[in-house]
Amino acid sequence: MKKLLLLLTLGFLSSCNNTAVQKMVGAITPEAEVIEVEVNTPAGYLSTADGRSNVNDGNPANLELWDNYISAHNAKDLDVIREMNADSTQQFGGFKIYDVDGSVIDGSDSHIELLSGWFEAENPKWDTFFSYTMKVDGQIGEWVISGASVTTTLDGEEKTKYNLADVYIEDGKIGAFWIYSRAAVLSEE
Repeated sequence: MKKLLLLLTLGFLSSCNNTAVQKMVGAITPEAEVIEVEVNTPAGYLSTADGRSNVNDGNPANLELWDNYISAHNAKDLDVIREMNADSTQQFGGFKIYDVDGSVIDGSDSHIELLSGWFEAENPKWDTFFSYTMKVDGQIGEWVISGASVTTTLDGEEKTKYNLADVYIEDGKIGAFWIYSRAAVLSEE
């Protein structure tokens, strides 16, 4: 009965007083708002001796590449790691790692040798907590910036530090990266 009454009322309003219905509909329909969006707004910049270059979001596939690279490290799969390292890049030449202590690991063979000893001695484990991919205007490749906690075990004692990796990717391979690190904050208990 209620439905029939509602139907009759709506029919009456729409046939007798179309203006009232339009006012009612107009009152509940919001006005369209035009929003201007600037396309290709830089997400950031990189300053070098040559000046400042804009940085935009990079290819999301780079994030998966870096996650797979870290997974291979956690699995201690040196063959996969070697395969994911670039032999050389147009941007930096041969594969390189700029390590926390200021040393440079030059070439994939040196990297694999270093990892082999480190895996055996300290059993490192990575737990990534953020990653972002970007493209610097004027550069051939793209970048991933990623943070991870790294836990090592030496003589039964676990230590955790936080690493930031600045990773250069070219042609789907890891071409170079810089590692920055700090000790974990001791929790107050």
